[in-house]
Amino acid sequence: MVDGEFATAPFLHAADRAGTFVVARLKDNLPELKAAVEKRFCSQPPTRIYHVGKDRVEVWDADDFDPWETLRWQTVRAFRYRQHKPDGSIIQADWLTNFPTRKAGTLALFHIAKSRWEIENQGFNDAKNRYGLEHICHHQPNSILVNWLLTLLAMVIERLYRIRYLHRGTHPVRSASQLCLLLWLGLSRSLAPDTS
Repeated sequence: MVDGEFATAPFLHAADRAGTFVVARLKDNLPELKAAVEKRFCSQPPTRIYHVGKDRVEVWDADDFDPWETLRWQTVRAFRYRQHKPDGSIIQADWLTNFPTRKAGTLALFHIAKSRWEIENQGFNDAKNRYGLEHICHHQPNSILVNWLLTLLAMVIERLYRIRYLHRGTHPVRSASQLCLLLWLGLSRSLAPDTS
């Protein structure tokens, strides 16, 4: 799950080599693909309509868009969601992915795309406001990766401490071994297949 600035051929090729699926925001840095998605999705009804909580979510999904010149994919899968909130506001966003349809349906892609805000608000925002993490000093890829992983590991440990010993929320007090098990289960949780 990445922002649009990572929707570049080098990044997507690196993800392919690592065997990782990517869901990237589709923005103006890919004008030809953005225009093709806009033209097609504006001229047809949604692929699916879901009710998520109190929201009505329209989703468009197609896996046969042409890749841009430097992208070595056969085709690009693009999807759009339009989320209608009870107060009348509408949130719309376009995304691209290399997830095959059989591995992630439209509802799964919607949840993956929305998880970006969970990562943003609970991860990076927490790191900045609680821990003063402003800027990574090193710019080599391995250095950046190790720095972020150590920081996020420290945040997880601190959060587990708060959950266990400060007992905020309605959950029961859990033992250290239960918290460790929940951490491992949470890290290994796979997405349920979209059977729609």
